[in-house]
Amino acid sequence: MQGRAKEQCHIRRMLADARRGESNCLLLHGEAGIGKTTLLDYAVAHAEGVSVLRVEGIESEMELAFGGLHQLLLPVLDRLDLLPPPQAGPCGRSSA
Repeated sequence: MQGRAKEQCHIRRMLADARRGESNCLLLHGEAGIGKTTLLDYAVAHAEGVSVLRVEGIESEMELAFGGLHQLLLPVLDRLDLLPPPQAGPCGRSSA
């Protein structure tokens, strides 16, 4: 991947942070064809020891509120009980 050393460094740093339990985020935006998917593929390829959740937008679901978030989190909903109460929120834990 030529000309993307800065982005690659940022991705590697974010993954190192994640391995230490620190949170971070990355937003890729821009016109079609500028290499966003290639950068995401780079991140996944270097994510040893890190869980990766990935979703692609589906035009037919564009009008559904939180459709993308639902797709993103569906594979890990069975782990909701592992979250600490503040992150789980009122839906994550029963009061019983």
